[in-house]
Amino acid sequence: MKQKNMTDWYRFPEDLSRVPATEGVYLLGDALKNVVYVGRADDLHERLSEHPDPNNPCLQRENIKYFAFEETSYSEDREQELIEKYDPKCNRT
Repeated sequence: MKQKNMTDWYRFPEDLSRVPATEGVYLLGDALKNVVYVGRADDLHERLSEHPDPNNPCLQRENIKYFAFEETSYSEDREQELIEKYDPKCNRT
């Protein structure tokens, strides 16, 4: 599968079928495509399918309208880079 660019936004949850079952990082965005959460997963498709997170008030369905993803074997490092870049509110603890 072709590497996806993190600037390619998809509708959540309508476009989840486009996500591969590979390791990578993902962004969750609000209605204006502002990044609200950065995550990483061994299986992007499975992990994105688990959202919204009922245990996190920040990650409720009304807050998630779009997502973007990137396949990478360096997901832990890339996740940290993206958190520093976007400082998403749902990653703050």
